Amino acid sequence: MPGYRKHSGGKPEPGAVQRTLSSCPCPWRVCGRSDDVEPPPPDGLHRIMMVGLGNYQIQSSRCSVGMVAVNILAKKHNVDATWHFDRRCNAKIAVAVHGHHEIILLKPQQFMKMNGVSVRRAAEVYQIAPVDIFMIHDQIYLPLGKYVPGKKETIRNHNGVNSCINEMKSNLMASVMIGIGPPPHTTKRGRLHHKLGRFSEDQQRKLMQVLEQCTNNLLEDLDKCEKPEVQNL
Repeated sequence: MPGYRKHSGGKPEPGAVQRTLSSCPCPWRVCGRSDDVEPPPPDGLHRIMMVGLGNYQIQSSRCSVGMVAVNILAKKHNVDATWHFDRRCNAKIAVAVHGHHEIILLKPQQFMKMNGVSVRRAAEVYQIAPVDIFMIHDQIYLPLGKYVPGKKETIRNHNGVNSCINEMKSNLMASVMIGIGPPPHTTKRGRLHHKLGRFSEDQQRKLMQVLEQCTNNLLEDLDKCEKPEVQNL
């Protein structure tokens, strides 16, 4: 294969790039490099992660309202221009500081049922415990205009949430649920079509008001938290 050393032990082809474990090109860093782990946050800050669950290919769909929420959080902290793709996590990441907290904003760049892989890798890279992870996602059983912030009892009826629980092997992550309303048809195909569909203009305006309230609520709850004792994993 061009660019890799042949197993025969012969000389590499002219111009071939010599790759070693220290320059592993794979997105998951299977070589286990120690420099994959980010250093702890600055003194006095407690690191948490807010994840916008969704389908990266259709971020304007109902099922991707979590990604819209973290976009709003990024704008509130003036870091919306710093989104970048981190191949270690296969996700887009922005970092914000709010009070005593350093917030890792995460948008998995995978299908919904694989979101948990990105969350697990980000938790490893940024050394974040499950209890410090907030999953923001759609909820088909809540009407549009309603939300449930910071619920610790996660509900196993959402593919993205299930993926996170299975990958993290924990159900201690907080589940922030955004109502998208029930589907017009209750069949499996009807529910899927509803989730992958887009909001009308009126629904979109209502959704943005709800997300504004929800994100403000999340940040207010962080403000109420006492300065935590920082503990590295």
